[in-house]
Amino acid sequence: MSLLIPVIFPHEDALVDPNIQALTGFDIVLFGYWPTPDGVDPTVVCRDHAVEAEAELYELAARFSRAGASTDIQLHFGPSGKRMTALQSLIVEETNADAVVVPKQITLWNNVLVPFRDDRNVGRIVEFLGAFNQERMFALELFHVASEESDIKAAQEMLGGVAQSLLKRGFTGTDLEITVEVATDPETAIVEQATSHNVVVIGETEEQPESDRFFGSTYERIAERTDVPVTVVRSRR
Repeated sequence: MSLLIPVIFPHEDALVDPNIQALTGFDIVLFGYWPTPDGVDPTVVCRDHAVEAEAELYELAARFSRAGASTDIQLHFGPSGKRMTALQSLIVEETNADAVVVPKQITLWNNVLVPFRDDRNVGRIVEFLGAFNQERMFALELFHVASEESDIKAAQEMLGGVAQSLLKRGFTGTDLEITVEVATDPETAIVEQATSHNVVVIGETEEQPESDRFFGSTYERIAERTDVPVTVVRSRR
């Protein structure tokens, strides 16, 4: 499975925990991007900061390699906003990335929240989760927000089917937890549930992204409201 991770420069916080592990089933693409101020020639910024940015990307790549993943890096300089989003989308298509991380600090991938709106993309999400080293992933919570009490049973059955697929992939019953919550605001419920997890894994929907957003606004709003990375598993192309 391939995972694209944007690295936006400059930044102060460490993007990858030095103890990251369990990624032997992944090919990582680090998309480094240094936005340039309006009216400033990108080649000037590149000349001043390329060595610094490349050094950090190679250090990040080394951490992922130690976690068992193969890693490739790309570094670009240019305007922020729409042009950066367009380039990032192009890289995703060219690398055929299976999933993309909305930029945030990446810590241990061993306590994962997986929200499901419905059963679309279940196969892709199960395939993605199956690429992790299950021995290193001690908690995987399958989560659904129902609009009313009468929807709980159907939601539990849906998540139960997902759990069965994960069991066939090598997970154990003790790895998995099923949670159905009744709420009027699914986005807020997901954000609140994410506080006790290291990462959120969510399937791509048909929501159209805005011109200055990489994915749809829902993904980025969730990412903006949490302190954990949000990983979007892409639909089959």
